[in-house]
Amino acid sequence: MEHKRKKKGSSKLLIVMVIVLALLAVAAIFALKFYTDINNPENLFESTLPEGTPAPVEFTPAPDGEKLQPSPTPDQESLLSGQADADFMSNRTNILLLGIDESTERENWGAFRTDTMILVSIDFSNNDVCMVSIPRDSYVKIYNANGNVANPSNPYSKINNAFSEGGGAQKKGFEYSIATVEKLMGIKIGYYCGFNMNVVKDVVNAMGGVDYEVDIEVKMNGRELHPGMQHLDGQGVLDYCRQRKGSSDIARIDRQQRMLTAILKQLKDTDQIANIPSIYSAVEANIMTNLSIKQISSLALVALRMDMSQLSRYTLEGKAMDIQGRDCYCLYVSRIEKIVKEVWGQSVNLDSENDVSFIEEQVEANRALIADELNRANAAYSKAYSIMNNCREIIDSGSYDTLKSAADELLDAIQKESKENLDVYTPYVEQLCDSICSQYGISIY
Repeated sequence: MEHKRKKKGSSKLLIVMVIVLALLAVAAIFALKFYTDINNPENLFESTLPEGTPAPVEFTPAPDGEKLQPSPTPDQESLLSGQADADFMSNRTNILLLGIDESTERENWGAFRTDTMILVSIDFSNNDVCMVSIPRDSYVKIYNANGNVANPSNPYSKINNAFSEGGGAQKKGFEYSIATVEKLMGIKIGYYCGFNMNVVKDVVNAMGGVDYEVDIEVKMNGRELHPGMQHLDGQGVLDYCRQRKGSSDIARIDRQQRMLTAILKQLKDTDQIANIPSIYSAVEANIMTNLSIKQISSLALVALRMDMSQLSRYTLEGKAMDIQGRDCYCLYVSRIEKIVKEVWGQSVNLDSENDVSFIEEQVEANRALIADELNRANAAYSKAYSIMNNCREIIDSGSYDTLKSAADELLDAIQKESKENLDVYTPYVEQLCDSICSQYGISIY
């Protein structure tokens, strides 16, 4: 693929899953307080977004740099197991996690796309937790809050655009993202957790860092990590998970999942689950969710009981493609259906128009449709390039700048195979070339 553009941000799976851990475990401290509230937990979760979705919860972060130490706690397993409702614990709930660019303040969230999208499914009957990573460049149909295609005349986009197309956090960004993933995977999603990307350093620093065997060289903004076992602080973990050079998005997702495993294991091995509420307070100001504390309380046993082997992970598979000059990731729908069968036990027939084979056919059909226009456009660009390259010294600067600007627009239209822009810039560049050749007596063959 030509003219790849450098992407900003990173799919920080580590960050979102640390947040999930916080959401699962914070309620252990609040369990006694909410005992009477969760006697009928079947009323706490619904398969779709509930009416009157509660406003996002906001808390003041813990002081910067504060390091938390393990503290003695009661036997929370015994306390919670005596309070849990068997019917409720047999249910499953799905939560969509959305990570926003780390430089964003909450009041500006509406202008940003999601860098991370993960569907987390929790099966209370056996404490299994599954996370399905959806690559940010996945090229799919975008749906609105009503479950309809958001833009019928141009239905496809990268999945990370769904949030911004819905107006971000202040409008219906979460609903657009949920509807898009529901249609893509055939799974109902009742809850969301959105967060900005400043979370990871606070979380890791609050737990005192993490021991991890780094497997790659990392160089970022003057900081370096070298392969080998070492103790990483929050900045080190963030750098490791953001490393792009010599790596694909899928490889980074795998590294971030392995980092998550190390963090979760350390929290359990050092009995820091009891400190999750304090750790959570360090990041909660950067989180927006429609999960209530009562619902979070009902998730506590998962974090306390689950074994690391019960945390399964998937990444939607696809094929990298260049579509209209953009780097996209086109998905294999049959493999999504297989994941849904394995995780949710459901047989689904998903939209084949989201499949890579259908999209490839559309791309080729569009290319064939405009083949003659592309040939004409390439000829016009070649002529403009020749004039600019060979006749620069005899052309006045105004004519040169005008031609260069138009030629750049034409090249962009060629690369994107955009019929609309080809129709505008091909004749315009041809006209400019003819005018300059006539004015200066230039012959271009």
